[in-house]
Amino acid sequence: MINEEKVPFETLEFAGVTFKVINRHAAHDIIGNLTNFNDEKIYNVFEDTWRFPDYEENPIFLLAEDDVEMDSFEMDFSTEEHPDVFILGFIFKGNLAVKKLISSFDTDNSPALIVLGETTSVNITLFGSVHYLGGGVQCDALLGEYNHGELFVKGDVTAWLIYSDDMLMHFERFTDVQAIISANRPDILICSNVADENGAVMTIENYFPSTHKLSDIVHDSFIEISDYGTEILGNNYHEDAFKQGLSILDYEKTEKYMYTNFRDQFIEIINVLSEQEFIGKISKESEGNEYSFIPFEYQGKKYSQISEDIANGFNIRLRALWCHDTEEITLLLEYLHEDGNPKYQWANNETAPGIEMFCVKCAVIKAFEVLTAATSEEEDNDEDETEYAEYDSSFSLEDFSVQFGNYAIPEDLLKLYEFEQEFSAETYSQCFGLTITNEKTGIKTWSEKEEFYNSFIEFAGANGSGSSYAYWVIDNDLKNCPIVVFGDEGGIHVVAENTRKLIHLLTLDTEISVDFDSAYFFKDEEYYEENENKEEFQQWVKKEFNLDPIETNEGTEEIVNEAKAKYKKRLNDFLISFDIEIGEDEE
Repeated sequence: MINEEKVPFETLEFAGVTFKVINRHAAHDIIGNLTNFNDEKIYNVFEDTWRFPDYEENPIFLLAEDDVEMDSFEMDFSTEEHPDVFILGFIFKGNLAVKKLISSFDTDNSPALIVLGETTSVNITLFGSVHYLGGGVQCDALLGEYNHGELFVKGDVTAWLIYSDDMLMHFERFTDVQAIISANRPDILICSNVADENGAVMTIENYFPSTHKLSDIVHDSFIEISDYGTEILGNNYHEDAFKQGLSILDYEKTEKYMYTNFRDQFIEIINVLSEQEFIGKISKESEGNEYSFIPFEYQGKKYSQISEDIANGFNIRLRALWCHDTEEITLLLEYLHEDGNPKYQWANNETAPGIEMFCVKCAVIKAFEVLTAATSEEEDNDEDETEYAEYDSSFSLEDFSVQFGNYAIPEDLLKLYEFEQEFSAETYSQCFGLTITNEKTGIKTWSEKEEFYNSFIEFAGANGSGSSYAYWVIDNDLKNCPIVVFGDEGGIHVVAENTRKLIHLLTLDTEISVDFDSAYFFKDEEYYEENENKEEFQQWVKKEFNLDPIETNEGTEEIVNEAKAKYKKRLNDFLISFDIEIGEDEE
């Protein structure tokens, strides 16, 4: 039995509102039975995870039993008056109306927002916990950010823009929504009622593809281009718009976000693609999706089809068909079985009201851009240099050398380059591959001071989530420089004294785990799957360096600890000099 926590006081004022202070048990009575759209319970306030930790002193929930109106609501774990409490979540039994902004605390961790009534605001941005809006929502923009967060919304949704950047967002229904945008893969889900073969109606939850690009609806001043060439929200939107209660939307872009000229645009797209010299189908892949243009005949009529197939487990196909004989346009959104046959299908013409067919129109325009993009060898190489998220072993040694500037590539790394050219990245050690990273974009996120980012040379991907290996340039000869890992979720750690030591670590055939406090290798034998060229790599390492393969996690610890003993303090002092926080394990 879990001991019931005492509350430090009865009420607490936050953002000008007096809340009732309650403990976990009282919060459980209110939110413990809230469910997602699969009838699974959402909250377990006793779970003792990063969401609801029990290691903090004075953990509390704040409860508003009546309707609440606020000017701005930016969640935090405590207040200036009571810095000793730890707010696990804010619970509103009634409606929540906020004039300017509702915002979570931090992308990694935030108090949970639970509203049982209706939620209204100009701008809402949520992350860092699992949030629940049970009575619907009205706003201009609703944003979800980063995979430490998740959102469930029940009831009517009225919003100009719903935008997700790597955060799952679940909705019961879109009542009046203008634009749905996922920055990368589909992360926004909507419930739909469909009939089975016997006519029984069931509710299913499907990923909803993007209906627009950001530039179709957001003011240009709030848009930036990512390292991968995609449109993202710039860092200025929060201070310049959200905190002021202003909209980031550009209401003068009606033609774009309403697709008012889509028919003429689609006919022009068909004409351009029809004039291309080809035999049969035009098809290209981009970012894992397939884009196609297919002319065909059906029942004596001539058609042209443009499509986008979203793979990677989503199995979504978006198609637009032009009948040359009747001049009719048909738009189709399909969710597919694994064998490629339709599971659910929505079809309509281009004049159909509502947002449902906007995603197909968006796919048509994206497909046209991909299918008509230049594909010269020189442009392909330029794309590889900027979009280096996926490993590609096809680059030349000359291209690989550019990132090293005036420094000579260590001989051991040259040998590894030659091995990888023969066997390919990620085939000999889990999630490892040499990369070209010329712009130091990732390192500059830590500090934009030239002295800092020029002290590192990235050269390889370290794991499947985006961490990278780099030389810490403390000597003119890189063979005397240690290897550090930059964690994709924080943390800069020494892992090897030199290139050869890193190559030895790779023989364990498992990716490095990196967090803010530490970096380590851990092979879980229960789930381990051997890389196809592991044996060839281990034999090569033995032949070239006379090193036996590492077979245990403890073997990697010895190498990492040796490097830490030699360089950790020096690296920490260097990082601190640039105001970069170090982890507890690194102090």
